[in-house]
Amino acid sequence: MRDFITIKQQSDPDDRQAEQQGLHGHRPRFGLATRVVLVVAAFIMATEFIIYVPIVVNYRDNWLRNRLAAAYTATLVLEAGPRAMVSPQLSRELLDSVGARIIVLQTHGTRRILAATSLPPAVDEFYDLRHPTFPQALASTWRTYFAKDDRVVTVLGAAPMGDEAIEVTMDEGPVKEALHIVAVRVLTISLTISALVAALAVGVLNFMVLRPMRRLTNNITEFGADPENASRIIVPSGHTDEIGRAEEALATMQDTLVRELTQKKHLAALGLAVAKINHDLRNMLASAQLLSDRLANVTDPLAQRLAPKLVATLDRAIRFCQATLTYGRATDEAPKPRLVDLRPVVAEAAEAVCLSGGRVMILNKVSDGFILWADPEHLFRVMMNLLRNGVEALDRAGPSGGQPAQIIVSASAWEEFAILEIADTGPGVPPSVRAQLFTPFSSSSRPGGSGLGLAIAADLVRAHGGSIELMPETDENIGARFRITLPQRRTGAA
Repeated sequence: MRDFITIKQQSDPDDRQAEQQGLHGHRPRFGLATRVVLVVAAFIMATEFIIYVPIVVNYRDNWLRNRLAAAYTATLVLEAGPRAMVSPQLSRELLDSVGARIIVLQTHGTRRILAATSLPPAVDEFYDLRHPTFPQALASTWRTYFAKDDRVVTVLGAAPMGDEAIEVTMDEGPVKEALHIVAVRVLTISLTISALVAALAVGVLNFMVLRPMRRLTNNITEFGADPENASRIIVPSGHTDEIGRAEEALATMQDTLVRELTQKKHLAALGLAVAKINHDLRNMLASAQLLSDRLANVTDPLAQRLAPKLVATLDRAIRFCQATLTYGRATDEAPKPRLVDLRPVVAEAAEAVCLSGGRVMILNKVSDGFILWADPEHLFRVMMNLLRNGVEALDRAGPSGGQPAQIIVSASAWEEFAILEIADTGPGVPPSVRAQLFTPFSSSSRPGGSGLGLAIAADLVRAHGGSIELMPETDENIGARFRITLPQRRTGAA
């Protein structure tokens, strides 16, 4: 049966309610904290095992070397006197003190038994301690640890005082018992150290990594449940590490998302309001159109001159209101391009902008017969929005550099594109506004302005496959200068 460590995190009532509704799903039982504990414990155990094995192997070799040293001491006693003077009782006592059955001394290529008790029927293993390798020592220790208790081994070691080697044949039971004791002792110490180090490591990791990560995770979950709630934006801890930078980036992203969602919500409400207003405005404009038709019968010259323009303006407004109601949102119809003479369009837009009076002069420098491939209604709206912005800027702040208050409209052809430029002598566009100049509701610096004029113009230009941009200020032109690039139909194309 597998055991899992469950990390229960604190949550507010909203989180618990969302969890009950299945918004968050099931929390993983095998979480990050559990994984960290297991990984740390595994690495520590692996390190301890690397240390544990050599300790056990080295202990067995040292234990056998101590028996060889004791055997050599017994050899010196046996060699001290004549052979007949060493009694069998003394030989047995010396062998018992060594824990050996037979002691053999190798000298000048000969093997001589110095002492012996009961001879074993067979020797199970021969182990040479003079030049042992670690793999050999490890294999021999493994066999000793798991062998039967009645094994007999012969250990060969170096002998001092000019002798070649000394052999000791002994029962393996005592060394096996000692090996088990030291193995359990070392294992207990290793496990204790592993537990302490793992606890300290996990505690530090929990404080420095896991707790900040849980804070990030909880905040993302809470914010995802209500992304329009600005109070759920994370407050950065101010740390300079990676998690601190992640908190700052998350706070920036959440703040941007809250503002975007709020703006989209307001735009949706505004769209509904515009649809309702357009419905009634269309009826009002229709009535105004009927009244304007009466002006055609007035004999006054001024009325005769203004009546066609008034009728055309009302027709344009009615068509736009109808398009808005048809689509249910403030989306323009697809452009219907055709060949258009640009100069009259600019003149009509300039006259419509200047009807309210003012001291701004609009210079139409578009050459006669400059033909564009564009939708005339869309082109008129683009020009009117740009000209109105320039007139309002000059009326509000006045011209700069001692220049006259004027707006210059020019056009040129370049390869398969038409280039339109609208430049004024006003104060220019502030640097803080340039980044979001064509974003709805964000670029107006005029009190009461909606910030929609440039956004509408940009949308209409892009619908033609063109582009609009604010050109950098130069010494010759300090005011705002907009450049419109429109692709043109090839000559002779249908």
